[in-house]
Amino acid sequence: MSKKVHWKKALFYLLIAIIIITSIIIATDFLRWQMARGIFWRPSEIDPLQATVVIICPMHTPPAENLIMNPAYVLADYIQQLADVNIDIIHYPEADFQRVKKHDPICVFISGQTAPWTDYEQEKLQPIFQFLHRTSLPVLGVCGGHQIIAQAYGVLVAPMGYDELGYIQVELLADDPIFHGLENPITVFSWHSEEAKEMPDNFRLLGSSNLCEIQIFTHDEKKIYGVQFHPEFAGRKPDGKILLTNFLEMAGLELRK
Repeated sequence: MSKKVHWKKALFYLLIAIIIITSIIIATDFLRWQMARGIFWRPSEIDPLQATVVIICPMHTPPAENLIMNPAYVLADYIQQLADVNIDIIHYPEADFQRVKKHDPICVFISGQTAPWTDYEQEKLQPIFQFLHRTSLPVLGVCGGHQIIAQAYGVLVAPMGYDELGYIQVELLADDPIFHGLENPITVFSWHSEEAKEMPDNFRLLGSSNLCEIQIFTHDEKKIYGVQFHPEFAGRKPDGKILLTNFLEMAGLELRK
């Protein structure tokens, strides 16, 4: 009899745990699937019959070592939900012009990072800086990738003194093809405590939020964009997904129907 009681208690506590975890996932929304899926995503062999998207990972440690918090893998998984593509992941110290071009990519993403920029050696950032000055490929920097672009063009990135965390509204300040189908303002997920302190030369400011002025920018001549937020954490809010699909379509990629 006691075994049956213990079994019922165990089942009861398991159900309570499932309800609590489910409630947290639904409440936070961005955690619902995308971050969890990124834990299990792994690179595959490059298929020469498919288009390739490069993701440059600016995490302090190589992407294969970031088993829990891996922004490059989360972004890679989300892109492959949108399109049938190869994903070529490159750690930032190796992201020189020749390595990025190895598989003839259709576009390039620079994903997020978690370490402060003061932990980085400037010498190891030079390959990606030089790539950004040389490339004619469409580039989208996300969060830390946005900050990489700013630094490549001579702008200081430093702490804000507070966090911008959660769903925020970003006011769109100019027309641009990347905003096709979006209302103004857009609602997107943000997670950062550092920011670009001024606009880089030869860039236009496209979007701002209450806590961070430089949320979206683009180069005047190149198809280089930076967004301080995480469009891949779209959840129930569609704006990040729309922005990402616009960028991919601008790059010439055919999306899933």
